Amino acid sequence: MFEEEIFKRGTFDNQKLKKYGFIKNENTWKYETKLIDDLTLYIKIKNKIECKIIDTSFNEEYTNHKIESQTGNFVGIVREKYINILNDIKQKCFIETPFITKKANQITDLILKKYNIKPIFKWEKYNYGVFENNNKWFAIIMNIDGAKLGLKKGEIEIINLKVKNINTLLKQKGIYEAYHMNKKNWVSIVLDDSLSNEQIMELIHESYSYTNTFKGSQNEWVMPINPHYFDVFTYFDSTDIFYWDKKKSLKKDDIIYLYITKPIGSIMYKFTVTNFKDDFMIVKKLEKYDKNKYPLDTLKKYGLTNIRGTRHIPIKLSEYLNQ
Repeated sequence: MFEEEIFKRGTFDNQKLKKYGFIKNENTWKYETKLIDDLTLYIKIKNKIECKIIDTSFNEEYTNHKIESQTGNFVGIVREKYINILNDIKQKCFIETPFITKKANQITDLILKKYNIKPIFKWEKYNYGVFENNNKWFAIIMNIDGAKLGLKKGEIEIINLKVKNINTLLKQKGIYEAYHMNKKNWVSIVLDDSLSNEQIMELIHESYSYTNTFKGSQNEWVMPINPHYFDVFTYFDSTDIFYWDKKKSLKKDDIIYLYITKPIGSIMYKFTVTNFKDDFMIVKKLEKYDKNKYPLDTLKKYGLTNIRGTRHIPIKLSEYLNQ
């Protein structure tokens, strides 16, 4: 059905429905509009949207627009007007979400809050959202037919995660052998009420940990900056709070050591990420170091061999900096 596909992901805004012209009767919103000639479109929204086109001259339902094989000029006009109205309602009254189910969208919000990572939709044909860290997948939310997991036929949403103790997990309700992934390392979790959000987030954290293959501090970073292109000292000595372009991998409370490149070649500032706003992260200056305190030669001794971009600092260097 057109309406099911168009309004698949998201919820209706009651205030916007009212403004659009919908009338509320008990728990149901109703709307009608003339489509063409004697055809009137009736729309009802309760738990889902229901649409009917009625031929008022015969008081009968018109359904040709929903039959794919019907391709005449008249039915083509009706179908076009019908879809245009639904799309207009979607644009003006509908709040879109990344996924279909409430559970999937809740998990998406929790991942964003904890890891500052949003889903990436890599395929035009499928609405599968991939979550990545260090360019490696740690989760993917997919909408599939339940029959693919041996469940009742019908659309469901699942999240695939890389975990340990698979045999034990498979005994739990809601956890199945992975769909479309390596069954030795991954499981599929149905995003219904079988597992709580807290239980799912624990497994997500386990899966996320597999993507942290670099043996370094997970919340401490070094970031290079070139003094030839940026007036470092005038800017960073002027205040303690700054707005920087958001870095995908950084999270709230992460530590950033600023490495000033040649001709200085040393770490000279320490910052912490205090918050995020729009496309920016808000950072606070914690310390400024003398240029001779952490020169490149010293950093190399503790495992930091190159600084070409923002990266985690090695464990040895973290221990040294935090002595």
